[in-house]
Amino acid sequence: MPDPHERSIASALKSVQRLKRLADKMRGKNSAIHRAYRTVLRALKGNTDNAAIVTDALATLEASIRAASAGYYDMALKVGLVQAQRDLKIYGLGQPDNIDPSSIPLAVGSTIGLLESQMDQATTISRLGLGEELIIGDASRRGIIQPAPILAEMAFWLTSLSVLSYEQGTKRKMPEVVRQAVAQIDQHTTQTCLNVHGQIVGEDEDFHLTGTPKYADDMHAPPFHRGCRTAVAKILPKYVKPDVTKAMRDDAIEQGKKPKPSTMVGRAHYRVIGKSVQKFWAGRWHTYKRFDTNLAARSAAARLNK
Repeated sequence: MPDPHERSIASALKSVQRLKRLADKMRGKNSAIHRAYRTVLRALKGNTDNAAIVTDALATLEASIRAASAGYYDMALKVGLVQAQRDLKIYGLGQPDNIDPSSIPLAVGSTIGLLESQMDQATTISRLGLGEELIIGDASRRGIIQPAPILAEMAFWLTSLSVLSYEQGTKRKMPEVVRQAVAQIDQHTTQTCLNVHGQIVGEDEDFHLTGTPKYADDMHAPPFHRGCRTAVAKILPKYVKPDVTKAMRDDAIEQGKKPKPSTMVGRAHYRVIGKSVQKFWAGRWHTYKRFDTNLAARSAAARLNK
């Protein structure tokens, strides 16, 4: 039967995997976020010079994102709370403490703040009549109103709130512990998370980060960078086993020796050279097709790269 240290590491990895499934659901093309953006883009198409329609569409978008983000953030808190329940059970310390629900409105406010910058730009462009392609995009470019920045912000908060919930749920009942960074080790793990995997610090100490990407050199808890897949495990000092940590470090070192997968493997990639669209496949570029104008070439490449 796994010892408490190993079980704590496994518990942290379960949280990482649950957060990944939650993030994948959030990013899915049929998620509430994407549906909200598709709705507003349809409403704006051909109407960006109408201030009333623009205002109403953006207000609807804000309300949708506010509701959707609150739902996802609530689920992230539950991920951390369930991890706290598992870990306290490992050590026979009862049930976790209640978590502070005020963290959800704060995270929603941060997300809406980012959305409002999109909305302000779109409103200004609408008033100046600079063209709807700047707001909603076209075949060759993305407009200002797009979900990618919001999804990145929400992914940050999913991890942050999960860790916060775990910390709050265990803090009073596990005051004398060490904290260990537990990363999802696979071909997509960043150098930062490979390097921090297995690192142990005190309850009030920061993890020291090396490699890239990272938000800072020293951080108390994940996420350590955009798209971070690292969690924290709390372990009672008397149960810490050096061989478990050594195995974690060995796994990270071995993974670091493997080549990173190319983003182009398994699919064609198209780029524009003047009026030509070139195709990358099987390790080299092939001339694909020529067009009458540069705009037509860029539009074709955008369609083919989807």
